[in-house]
Amino acid sequence: MSGSSHGKSKHDFINARIGTNDKIKMLYTPAHIRTDGKPVSARLVVPILINEYSKTGNGDPNSFRLVAWGPLADMFARNLSKGKEMTFFCDGSSYWGNVFYSDGTQVLQKDGTALQTRQTSFTIRGFLWGADSKGTVAEEILAGMKSGEGRRPAQWNIPGSPDNQAWKAMLQMRKQTFYQGGNTFGYATVVAPRGGGQILVGDQSKVLRTHAQPNVQTQLLVNQVQNTFNQPVQSQLNPIGGVGYNATTGQPNPPVGGMVQNQGGLPALPA
Repeated sequence: MSGSSHGKSKHDFINARIGTNDKIKMLYTPAHIRTDGKPVSARLVVPILINEYSKTGNGDPNSFRLVAWGPLADMFARNLSKGKEMTFFCDGSSYWGNVFYSDGTQVLQKDGTALQTRQTSFTIRGFLWGADSKGTVAEEILAGMKSGEGRRPAQWNIPGSPDNQAWKAMLQMRKQTFYQGGNTFGYATVVAPRGGGQILVGDQSKVLRTHAQPNVQTQLLVNQVQNTFNQPVQSQLNPIGGVGYNATTGQPNPPVGGMVQNQGGLPALPA
């Protein structure tokens, strides 16, 4: 057989919508130290919907679960509101994973061993920001933001207005927020690490930011996440790589490289 014996699986989810609702949640596992002493980065499971064109006009949207690690998980938990439009660039992989009931209880076979199935994981390696949902914007203006920051200013999107300046200040404060405990973080629902361990709160999670930097490409991604909305550099978005920010919107270019995917060996949750 000629050619390479190795391949790579890439998946692009273009113009996806964050598919959270009263029953489907973004699940955030805080950074923690496992019982065996191994550090594990924060992990976020992001449910998304893809509305593809259908000849019949009545096709249901496709649903997927994506995984973000480390600083990327923190940033997405703070910013991915219901219905927000996003484009994600992911690495795909399959693995043998344990099966759990909807209440989180592990499914066991008759002999007492864990039941496993072949599962698929999509780990986010790049992204492009999209627009917030009109419904979410209206709700945040009238009733306040579920991320806990109060109400979104009514004229938040009018450049130069006092509301626009207030909105930018809120985003700056949001960027500096770390998980401090509790059942929610930003727009995500917090779940305890499987297997237990010491949860890291506040600036303690920075311990893992240096731990999760094995190469230059990963460092570029970490820098991009830390500087989101703060570095207007490039005016041209590159959907595959490059570091920089759109000078008009303040939105970041997609990152180069990816996060460390298995710092605790945790796969994506079953669908």
